[in-house]
Amino acid sequence: VSHLKSAAVFEQRSCHPQSPVMTAAEAKFYRDGYTHRTVLFDGLQSAKAEHGGSLNFSAYRQGRDRQYLGVNGKNYYAKPWGNDSSNIQAVINGPAYWKRVYYRENIAARFAREDAEAAERKAMAEQAEAMATGTAAVRRTKSDTALQKKNPGEVKDAYAHIKENMKPFVEKQGKPRIRAIGPGERLHFFNTLQNKYHMKAGGKNLSWDVSKQTHRSTKNELTWILSNYFRTDSQAILNGAGSDD
Repeated sequence: VSHLKSAAVFEQRSCHPQSPVMTAAEAKFYRDGYTHRTVLFDGLQSAKAEHGGSLNFSAYRQGRDRQYLGVNGKNYYAKPWGNDSSNIQAVINGPAYWKRVYYRENIAARFAREDAEAAERKAMAEQAEAMATGTAAVRRTKSDTALQKKNPGEVKDAYAHIKENMKPFVEKQGKPRIRAIGPGERLHFFNTLQNKYHMKAGGKNLSWDVSKQTHRSTKNELTWILSNYFRTDSQAILNGAGSDD
């Protein structure tokens, strides 16, 4: 009875963060948790829209971290600050560091986009004020109009050449070595973990004659096989991005 009572209280607290049974600290904990989950979910949707089925979301988040980018509020340091660990990562985990660089945000394009949005808001405010007071709005020159209409996406990325060279490495390194799956084919042990019973020793390739008819996967093997359907880069994995073929 006691554990059912505790579960009911937990459910009540989860569903009603402002419930009287919660302390102020607990309410803040749940409220902040909802905020962080929402921000993370929005970031995942933006990342998927930009990179599709080849997304490495961990590297994406690291590449968009404001401390790594050198952005602190409205200040731009143009170098990492605070608790950023990119320098240590470059030494002890080079592959992860270069994946972070690949997903690094084009900060110049962001600034150009924010400037364009600020200019547009200012122009709309001036127009609204002019309509309210009955005065003529400030006439803009052709050069001002051209600057406003400039597409922020056209701003060159200083890391473009590095990202282009690192793309094959980022899309392949560390991914499960699963060959491209054919139409209607499902994942199973022998197209995902078939190398488990093969090894190289003494310059020889050793293998075991495993019966495909009687083989039974362990719980951990099944968990890993199924997990490949739920990765942010599942599309690339199922297309054989990590295979040696």
